[in-house]
Amino acid sequence: MLRGSIHETRLTSGHAPKQVLVGGSWLIAARVIDRLVGVVSISVLARLLKPVDFGVVAVAGTVVGAVELFSAFGFDWALVRHRDPSADDLNSAWTLRVLFGLATFVALALLGPAGAAFYHQPALKAVLVAMGAISFTGSLENIGTVYFRRDFVFHKEFLIRAASKLGGFCVSLAVALQYRSYWALVAGLFAVRAVTVGASYLLHPYRPRPSLKNARDLFGFSAGLLFANVIDYCRARFGDLYIGRVYGAATNGLFAVAGEISVTPLTEVSQPIGRAAYSRYTEDIRANRGLEASYLSITSLIWMITLPMAAGIAAVAPAIIRLLLGPRWEGAIAVLRWMAVGTGFWLMNANTHYVYWALGRTRIPAATSAAGAVVLIPATIACSHFGGYVGVAFAFALTSAFLVPINFAILRRVAGIRFADLWRHVWRIVLATLVMGVTLWYLFQDSASTSPVAAMRLLVEQVAVGALTYVAIVYAIWVACGRPPGPEHLAEQLILRALGRWKRRYAS
Repeated sequence: MLRGSIHETRLTSGHAPKQVLVGGSWLIAARVIDRLVGVVSISVLARLLKPVDFGVVAVAGTVVGAVELFSAFGFDWALVRHRDPSADDLNSAWTLRVLFGLATFVALALLGPAGAAFYHQPALKAVLVAMGAISFTGSLENIGTVYFRRDFVFHKEFLIRAASKLGGFCVSLAVALQYRSYWALVAGLFAVRAVTVGASYLLHPYRPRPSLKNARDLFGFSAGLLFANVIDYCRARFGDLYIGRVYGAATNGLFAVAGEISVTPLTEVSQPIGRAAYSRYTEDIRANRGLEASYLSITSLIWMITLPMAAGIAAVAPAIIRLLLGPRWEGAIAVLRWMAVGTGFWLMNANTHYVYWALGRTRIPAATSAAGAVVLIPATIACSHFGGYVGVAFAFALTSAFLVPINFAILRRVAGIRFADLWRHVWRIVLATLVMGVTLWYLFQDSASTSPVAAMRLLVEQVAVGALTYVAIVYAIWVACGRPPGPEHLAEQLILRALGRWKRRYAS
């Protein structure tokens, strides 16, 4: 009875790249919708609002993130890994999440005056109360949606994310047009959470009930995730805290927007594929299969797609800022470049923590984040001393590069996956990415565009040149090497399959 009421139809096991790519494609599609709406939203709101408005919400987000850390147990990830979760597991996870959401609301309401005084921003008092209400609203999401990931039913996650993002944009735009205030951003965040909660109950039949029967069992896996999230927050958010305190809300706004753009390859491609990959890894574990084959095929695919994206963002940063944000945001160009470089290094590690989670080694990501914090904190202070706020972005890039060899050393020790095996799949991708970046830098280094039309024309030219250069070099090297197994082979198969379907449809 339980299985019939909770579970969706389970996909049959297949080759890792194909199964993960199907699931990841839906999540990528959701992120594409999210990003397109986000680009339009940032472009419009950046002209309706001031950098300080974005800064106020960014500072509030830093405080909210710190408070939410104490509820970041990741119970849904534990349920995905569970061999056969019961109704008591689901109800306990949902109840704990709601209780933590309520505690977050109370804590943010109490911290409002202190946060406003610390950042010298009186508006934070009311904004933090509103953000607490948003956090509580999000905690009410239907826990049954974990089966979308367990059973690779990712098209329903696509529907939830697309609907919530569109709803958030519409609300933000309406409030911004009426009030021209940071409340437009807050209202949009509330709309995203509210639509997500409503859609989760519409798309999955499970109805959670208050219960704490299996709460203790859930903490076994999730306590490690909490520790990892605390360490990762301290590492990742130190720059935001430092900038907000030293340089003020306006500069924090520059970083918030530049950071949102720079992590596009991570949030739009790597993370969606990684979420599907985690489901695959947990399935491999339950079937007593090794993770090496799945990891190598999935990670090489992520590198092939995302590394040129990060390099491209760094190369065309001026055109992106001038087109999307306008002349008031020129100070974000150098920040965007260095943060895109850092994102490129970060992408090299992006898929590994899902391996650790699948193996139940949730403290390893915390250890790597702690190692990163040891470098990031002094590097941020030192680099900002010599390079101003741009030095903070450089420190992020430096720390991301530092973590790459450490991460792969741990991966070999824990999972027996060697970087040398991955390198045989991805060296052609790395070489083509470097050549593409140098080509764009050389051809367009003297280009200047101040008007939106000129910036758009320049950006289209740069994207076209970069894409053609990258694809041509990757394909040429792959063919010259005798078409060895790797992500290029999978990409070729997908293209040929799509062309075959198109020909059959056209012929009929």
